[in-house]
Order: sequence, then C-alpha cells, then structure tokens
Amino acid sequence: MKRRTFLASTGIGLATATAGCTSQATWSRARETGSDTTTTTSEGGQTETKQTPEQTLIEAGDTAERTIGTGSLEERGLRKTHHVTFGNPTEEPHQGTITVSKADETVFEESVEFEANASIATSLTDLNTYTARMTVPELDATEQVTIDPSQFSCNVTRTTVSIQGDDTLDSMSISTRMACPGVVTETAPADGLASHTLGDDPIPADTGKHSHTLMLRNPSDETWTTRILVENESIVQFDGVYTVEPESTVLIILSESGTYSLWMSVLETEAIETEQVTPENFDCNESSTRAEINAVGELTANTVSTLMACNTETNSTNESSQ
Repeated sequence: MKRRTFLASTGIGLATATAGCTSQATWSRARETGSDTTTTTSEGGQTETKQTPEQTLIEAGDTAERTIGTGSLEERGLRKTHHVTFGNPTEEPHQGTITVSKADETVFEESVEFEANASIATSLTDLNTYTARMTVPELDATEQVTIDPSQFSCNVTRTTVSIQGDDTLDSMSISTRMACPGVVTETAPADGLASHTLGDDPIPADTGKHSHTLMLRNPSDETWTTRILVENESIVQFDGVYTVEPESTVLIILSESGTYSLWMSVLETEAIETEQVTPENFDCNESSTRAEINAVGELTANTVSTLMACNTETNSTNESSQ
C-alpha cells in the first residue's frame, strides 16, 4: 500500500533534523546482537560455523539514525536531504531489514530488531534515484519504494514504511508545502527542448539589454540525468534537475546582466563542468555557454561570444532613457 501526503509547512514536526528543525530522534540505547549457526557438509560429517548477520536492537520508543552519502546537498544548491524511515508503531516486537540502493548498487543495509514503537531513520544526503527495500521475514512481508530526484526539494520530505497491526507493510510520503522558487525538475523530451528563463521574460524591447544562454545538448542515444546550478554573487538562484532524453536540449536563459557561476553535472557518471559568465557576456554580442553529454556520460562545456563591434552611441542613448 502506498500513499503520498502533503502537509502544511506550519504545524508539522519531522523527526530528523534539517535546516530550521530540531531533531527529536535519539540513538541512545540501541545495541548490536549476533549469533552463530552450524552447518554439516555431506562428506565426512565436517561442520562449518558461520556468523549470522548482526542485528541492531532498537529499544521501545527509540529511533536509530543513519546518514547515507557525502552530504553534498548541504554544500550547495537549493535542495534538501530526503529521509527514509522504517518503523514498528505496533506493540509487538519484530525483526526486519532495510536496504537502500542506487544504480543497482547497495549503499546501505542493516538488519534490525524492533521493540514496540521503535524505528530506524536514514538520511539521503546526495541527489540521486534510490530504491529502498524493507522486509520482515517472519511476516513474509516486503515493501519497496523509489525516491527520485523530484523528491529532493526545498521542503522537508520523508518516506516512511511501517509495520501494520494486520502484519502487512504500509508506505507513505509526506512533505511540507513551502514554495520552492528556482527549484525545477523537468524532462527534456527526445528531439525536444526544455527551457527556463532567469529574470525578465521576455526581455523588454529597446532597452539595450542582452541575454546569455546556457544550452546543454544530449546528441547521444542514451538518457542522462543532469543537474544545473546557477549562482549569482555566491547565492544559488537556480537548481534544475533534468532528465535529458536522446537528441534533446536544455536551455537556460539569463536575462539580467551580472556575474554568474554555472555548475553542471551528470548524476549517473558524476561528471562535472563549471563556467563563469561576466557582465561582458551581456553586451551587444551574442553570448552562450554550450555544454554537451556524449554516449558514455562525459560532459564538456565552453563559453563563446561573437566579436562584432557594439554601437556605443545607441547603447548610451538606450541607457539614458531608462
């Protein structure tokens, strides 16, 4: 069973600390337990002792906290960590396992022994697509949820899987509903275009103002997930995540003159490119930053401008009339 709930940004308390929130979770009395199992071979009656996976005991009412990733979301951008919780809100003890993976690689796994009203909370601190799988063998119950990049926004978000009183598992996503200006998650369709403008759109005519464009192309037959950050005076103004399908283009238009840092990455390959844009890129010349992803996910970028002479008299007249 899967549900998604959106809660008002006021009057909500989420257990794990994020910016502006106070943590209510503890990891005070949890401990690890393990046991040995003995197996007998078919030849010679020899025995082999194997250590079963250790289990973390989480006592009644407690929450064990785990952090997954490098914390890159805290370093830059407008998006926040997403939290995944596996809980036992019943009065009966249960044993279970939580596994988190990305790109078919397991990045976290832990077996837990829940007492009543106990839980384990994991924080995903890097932007990516994750699969979280929770199992309770004694109940023959499994629940699997996917966390995609759109679930990392400026809001506090959490996906919770809970053991129910009828011995099933239930999943639910909750989020605050704060507006997230500058946070865009979109698909650039195959042979198509995804476009976004920062500043005046369209640029007022006869003002002498010019724009700078960032054009990211994917001429390959592969689909890639890209993240684009635009910073102005060290302040992030735009945090875009795009699913870039084959032969598609992402176009970001900067319509206001200034000094910008452009940061581009490919999530699947961790390729990164950066470019600087200065006020000179907004003069009468055409100026653009052009980036491209190849078939293996490598990223290249460069900034180019035409070198035509500008009519300074016309520009001065336009500026004085503003």
